[in-house]
Amino acid sequence: MKDPNEENLKSIFDEKSLDKTLRKVKRTTFLRTLLISAIVSILIVIGTYGANNWWISKLGSEIASNLIIGDAVMKAPNTIIKTQMIDIGLFKGTIKRDVYKVIENKVIPWDSQEANYGLRGFTSTSFSSYSTKIDDTTQINFPSGQQEMLFYVPQFKYKTYSNDLIKLQEYPNDKYVEMAISFDKSYSLDEVKKMVPPSIKPTWFWVNSYSEKSEFRDAPESGQWLFGISDPSSKLGQVLSTPEVKSESDFLSRLKKFNKDDYQFISKRQKDGLIIGVVVTGTKENLFLLQEQPFVKASSLGAVVEKY
Repeated sequence: MKDPNEENLKSIFDEKSLDKTLRKVKRTTFLRTLLISAIVSILIVIGTYGANNWWISKLGSEIASNLIIGDAVMKAPNTIIKTQMIDIGLFKGTIKRDVYKVIENKVIPWDSQEANYGLRGFTSTSFSSYSTKIDDTTQINFPSGQQEMLFYVPQFKYKTYSNDLIKLQEYPNDKYVEMAISFDKSYSLDEVKKMVPPSIKPTWFWVNSYSEKSEFRDAPESGQWLFGISDPSSKLGQVLSTPEVKSESDFLSRLKKFNKDDYQFISKRQKDGLIIGVVVTGTKENLFLLQEQPFVKASSLGAVVEKY
């Protein structure tokens, strides 16, 4: 006959062994679950990171292309804009763009821009440069320290008009000068090319995007957000620029791709002439020829660089 104490002892050891086995199974199951969860999490992170980079990069390329389309019809006169890079973040990105002003064969660093966008597209643009108003007809760009051109819409009335053509005599002969000429009314592109003296080649044509209603304005227009047609005169400007817009119809075609609402508004003015001003560059002797011209409503000095 077996000893009852022996039976009880064996039962106790069996229970301890079973409990130990169960704990081991639970620990193994937990570790396996933890490992699987970690692997799945890593795969999700990698997948999300890859999908984010692909989508933000694709979206950034599309927005950068749209910005380039816009540059063909609206950017500061005598400037070129180069897209530097696209910085990719989580569900957002930044397109960095460098802006240079080209005056004849001289290049001036003018601005740097950051176009920000998210999953829904473009959100905002930030600028490194800023403008400081000195008086009613003078505005300075920083950090370049150069004067910025101002523009006067012919159908609007202003308290003061800039007449910087008379200031040219203050400048030495070894300078290239940039100047904005605001017209007395609208002209066609062909008319402008014929009425400007042959020795002066306009580098940018200001397109009329304003209401026909006459009104008073406190200040002239800055060159930052104007519609215009670029036509660089120097070889350097031609090499650095995007393909030229050759005519009003070419401009309107590009504008339609950029903004259909602006296209509808501006195209209605084509019959009366789209051009309400020009930007010219050259020596003071050349620009002196614009004095007393009947089509000049206002003249505003811009950047000045060394000729040699």
